[in-house]
Amino acid sequence: MSLTSRRTNLIQQIIDINDEQTIEMLEDTLSFHLHTKNKDITDGLCREELEELESLVKEPAEKDTISEEEFNKLFARWGTK
Repeated sequence: MSLTSRRTNLIQQIIDINDEQTIEMLEDTLSFHLHTKNKDITDGLCREELEELESLVKEPAEKDTISEEEFNKLFARWGTK
């Protein structure tokens, strides 16, 4: 599909959107991409900051989670009078 066809198709899809939140999301996304000039959010980080960010990404998502049972035990006293 040519660039012109893609643009025309995209414009029509946008015209057909009736949900204000979707339009706001598209505006925010477009604004971000037009103002970042293809810079990545990490471009301004120093080497140490980038390494810290990468190490945080590699941490398991479950690292600091507890079971519902443990949670209930920890907060049981607040549920009593």
